[in-house]
Amino acid sequence: MSALQFDAPSHTYTLDDQPVWRSVTGVLKAAGLIDFAGVPGGVLEAARTRGTIVHQAIHFYNERDLDVAAFGADFPDYAGYLEAWITFCQAREFRSVLCEHRVASRRLNIAGTIDCLGVLDGRAALIDFATGDPANVAKDLQTAGYLLLAREWAPEDPAIALFLEAHPVVSRYAVQLRADGRCSIEAYTNPTDTRSFLALVEAQRVVAARGIVRDEVCL
Repeated sequence: MSALQFDAPSHTYTLDDQPVWRSVTGVLKAAGLIDFAGVPGGVLEAARTRGTIVHQAIHFYNERDLDVAAFGADFPDYAGYLEAWITFCQAREFRSVLCEHRVASRRLNIAGTIDCLGVLDGRAALIDFATGDPANVAKDLQTAGYLLLAREWAPEDPAIALFLEAHPVVSRYAVQLRADGRCSIEAYTNPTDTRSFLALVEAQRVVAARGIVRDEVCL
């Protein structure tokens, strides 16, 4: 059994059978960079359901294990999002190598799940896709956190190690998928993104050390 495990119903990670301190998205939530407090419950639940179904569909598509026509018939409201991903892959010549891949940092005691590591237009890319606006969930810092964890987890994960050995330089992107089948891509090139993510982690450890508990710290 892998040292890193993920429980989907509770959306929690364990490392060596112990809960991790936070996830990458948990860090961003605790910092207030992901905040849906003002969104009506019904709207938020619908968005979560949509995101889950679309992520699963893309995962199976990337693994060449999805009947696209059947998905469209079963989930007509979400078919456009999958179409947008397919259009992106074909237009930008994206090839997924690792999909929905879990990574962690023992040093930080943080874990997360990378949407896609692959090759985009001939170059290595870490891609996070979303059915909403990437800016609303700090995808720049989220992708920086994932790439940081991937590099630290590589010694324990042969698949990650192999990818990073072949591709020392990895660019970060967010792909926004829309219901009408269109997509847009945003590249994150700010070299301070990783430093900013680590600053959030350190600040939250200072707060936690003073006994101040925030909600959703392990989400």
